[in-house]
Amino acid sequence: MNDDVSNPSAQAIQKGVFGMKIGYVGLGSMGGALARRLQLAHAVHVYDLDKAAVARMSEQGATPCASLAELAGRCDVILLCLPTSDHVRAAIFGDNGLASSLKRGTLIVDQSTGDPVATRAMAAELAPRGIDLIDAPVSGGAQGAAAGTIAIMVGATAAQFTRVKPLLEAISANVFHAGDIGTGQVIKLVNNMLSAAQRLLTFEGMALAVKNGIDPQRACEILVAGGAKNAFMEKFMAPNILKGKLASGFTLGLMHKDVRLACQLGSDSGVPMFFGNLTREFYQMCIGERGSEAQVHTAALVMDRLAGTHVVPSDADADM
Repeated sequence: MNDDVSNPSAQAIQKGVFGMKIGYVGLGSMGGALARRLQLAHAVHVYDLDKAAVARMSEQGATPCASLAELAGRCDVILLCLPTSDHVRAAIFGDNGLASSLKRGTLIVDQSTGDPVATRAMAAELAPRGIDLIDAPVSGGAQGAAAGTIAIMVGATAAQFTRVKPLLEAISANVFHAGDIGTGQVIKLVNNMLSAAQRLLTFEGMALAVKNGIDPQRACEILVAGGAKNAFMEKFMAPNILKGKLASGFTLGLMHKDVRLACQLGSDSGVPMFFGNLTREFYQMCIGERGSEAQVHTAALVMDRLAGTHVVPSDADADM
C-alpha cells in the first residue's frame, strides 16, 4: 500500500474513501473473503481470535488490532461476520469487547447469519449510546465474495442504508435494502432454509434415479435440462458431488442452526413450517451421524447410506 500520505488518493485509501476508518471482526472462510474484497477499496483494521488469519490479512496490507476494544477505538464503521448472534453479542458486550471503546456515531454492520430478534435487541441496547447496529448478511459463498458478486441483504432504516450502501458496494454491486433492522437476517434465513431443503431434495431425487438404474451423471444431465433444475444441482451436483468433492467451507452445524432459526421465526410469527422442520430434522440426523463440524455436503453420504446407493463415489474424501 502506498504510504505517501501527501498524495490525496493515498489519504483517501488510508482514511477510507468516505472519510471513515473501517474495522472487520471475524476472518473465517466468509468473513475473510468479505474483508479482503473490502480492502481493495479501503484501509481496513482487523481482529480475529485466530492470529494466523489476522497475520494473513496483515500481509495483504490490513492493520491488525490486538483486541476488540483497540479496534473499536480506532474505527467509525465496524463490520462483523461471526458464527452466531451469541458470538456477536460476546464480541460487542463481552469483557474488553467493542462496547468498551465504541465512539458515539459508530456504525456496526453485522454480516453474520444471525437471529433477527437478538439483533434487534442489541440494536436497541446500543441506540441510547449513539451507536447504530444494522444487519447485512450475505449469500453466494466465499467465491461470490471474492468475485464481488455476492448478494448483501441489509436490514436498516432508510438513513442508515444510505450511509452504508457505498461502503457495501465496495464488496459487491448486489446490495439490497430488505427493510428495517433485522429484516436482512430474516430474508437470509429464508434463503438458507430454501437452499438447505433444495440440497436434500436433490440428494433424494438423485438417489431415487440411481437406485432405479440411471447413471448419476446422466440423471443430473437430464434433470438440469428440465423443470427440476435448481441452483444446487446446476452448480454443485455434477461438478462436485458426483466427483466426490464434498468440501464447501460450510458445516452441517451451521446449516442446522440457520434452518432452526428459520423454523423458530416461523413458529413465532404463525407461519406453518412443514418442510422447514423436516429439513431441520434431517440435518440433525446428519449431525448425529457425522458430527456438527462435517461439511454440509456430507448429507449426501447419509442419503446414500439410507438409500443403499452410491451417488457419491465410494472414494470421496468426506473430511476435505
